[in-house]
Amino acid sequence: MDIDDLKRELKQLVVDECDIDGSADDIADDEHLLGENSQFGLDSLDALAISLEVKSRYGKHIDSGNETRTALTSIDTLAKFILNE
Repeated sequence: MDIDDLKRELKQLVVDECDIDGSADDIADDEHLLGENSQFGLDSLDALAISLEVKSRYGKHIDSGNETRTALTSIDTLAKFILNE
């Protein structure tokens, strides 16, 4: 899978799973998804929803803790996690 196609899919996944107002095009590849630096206000329940959908769609399990925070930092890091594992 091409990384740019994957990033587009992941942005749409985040919008759909987390009920973000706006479109997938509003999410920059390097924009923080979680935490204080995020404009989206996503929380641990959103992280869980994204993690479960990533496992369902791509077969990649994101462990809890540091791995989750690292993988879900941005669309870039999530795409790299999916492609590299």
